[in-house]
Amino acid sequence: MLHPYVKFIKTSKIVTIYCLSELMPSQIKNRMFIIFGFISLAVGGIGLFLPLLPTTPLILLAAYLFAKSSRKYHDWIRNNRLFGKTVCAWEAGLGFTKAEKWRMVIFATLFIGLSFVLCTNIVGRIVLVIVWPIPISVAVFTKTRNEDETV
Repeated sequence: MLHPYVKFIKTSKIVTIYCLSELMPSQIKNRMFIIFGFISLAVGGIGLFLPLLPTTPLILLAAYLFAKSSRKYHDWIRNNRLFGKTVCAWEAGLGFTKAEKWRMVIFATLFIGLSFVLCTNIVGRIVLVIVWPIPISVAVFTKTRNEDETV
């Protein structure tokens, strides 16, 4: 039996076997994007509780990877009750609402502050101080949309 990516082509009296190079890399790429999308989604979910892992950018990365590989998973992430609205708004170029920005800043500050208090390692504390401005910068420099703007 032939491998599924091998195909026969008859040219005059010669039979040529070749690999469908266009099909195989596309399928591999899609599968890799799906795998990396779920990894990004999982790490973003963990980032809800760990201050060094940014949740929103990882969720948006997962949405991008799903959009490039699987309509099913892309639709799933867009319709998710936790972050679907944010993903849809970001894809539409609308940015974040003020409430989303405040939530991002408050939760990041709380978790990074708690980690700073609990961390006894000086290097860990320095890393936390360096990381803390990142969510603040995202909140300040990303586009702000009105609450009533629909996606």
